[in-house]
Amino acid sequence: MADVLSGGGGDRPRLVERWHSLTRRVRYLVAGLALGCVTVGAAAYVVLAEPGREAPPAEAARRDAPHKVPYPVHSTRITFVRVFDIDAQRRSFRIELRAVTKHLVLVRRVTQQYEALTMELSPPQAVTVRPGQARRVRVTARVTSCRDLPVRARLPFLDVTLRNARASQDLSFIPGDRYARALTRVFRTVCGPASRS
Repeated sequence: MADVLSGGGGDRPRLVERWHSLTRRVRYLVAGLALGCVTVGAAAYVVLAEPGREAPPAEAARRDAPHKVPYPVHSTRITFVRVFDIDAQRRSFRIELRAVTKHLVLVRRVTQQYEALTMELSPPQAVTVRPGQARRVRVTARVTSCRDLPVRARLPFLDVTLRNARASQDLSFIPGDRYARALTRVFRTVCGPASRS
């Protein structure tokens, strides 16, 4: 008796035979569903395989810059350097400050507490201070009334308006004893005994 070789499937129709036995409409529907599943799976893989994917650098910088840059008062330091160009006749003098910053900042204004003393940047425009590059900030001061100025400046402070990518802020700081002594000398030079008016 001869051996019978069998694939174990008996007489059941194969997958290809089943596929061809379906109507054309059903085959198109099944093929469309299979293609849709593959597309959705590929999209899910891209999203899940790269969870840390970021926006393009320029877009990310614009979006995140205001939050990554600290407030100007936290990243900028201003110190007093000197008083110069004292003009007793015009009752004017100039002040030089030094500004350093960790992030790009604009020095937009410098003022002070005395009503009889006006100050403005010289030249009168914002000073750009770049990271790692100390910048001189010069201010022109004019005495408007000697009578309303103190004979001695005690702990005078300056108000500085700073602007960076995050915010605009007013910073009040006391430049120190050197500034107080220099200001006192200027007051005595510009507003001598005959000028207290």
